Amino acid sequence: MRLKKTGATILAVAMLIPALFLSACDQSENDLQLADLTPEEHTYIERIVVLERAKSVALNDRTLGGAILDSLSLAWGDSIEARTAALAPVDPVRSVAVHDLLKRIIMAEKDSLLLAPSPRRLAVPLQDPPVEAPPAKEPETEEKL
Repeated sequence: MRLKKTGATILAVAMLIPALFLSACDQSENDLQLADLTPEEHTYIERIVVLERAKSVALNDRTLGGAILDSLSLAWGDSIEARTAALAPVDPVRSVAVHDLLKRIIMAEKDSLLLAPSPRRLAVPLQDPPVEAPPAKEPETEEKL
């Protein structure tokens, strides 16, 4: 079965997102915020978040979601996958920090993506997610002999 060309590009980009999250495991750079991004990095994150929002609509309403995904594909163009990948940072440390921010944004939107998928959310501006606190260390106890 052959996918429509417009949906194939979006599907390919969507399949890369889990790989991006897996590569962003370092917790030392988790304080990056939207204001710290370059214009290219901001566009990169924005496209992925908009795609996730559109996918949530598509999972809830196949017809409407399909129309939205087709519209995005048309608006972004045939080379969106390559252009979006070119916007991602190439420095490994920066890449980890940017993808950690992306992960925190998606996690902050998790409830609305699952419970309230709406086409109106596509136009909602990105917001800084809360910074994850480092795991609390257990207090060390000394055993008395």
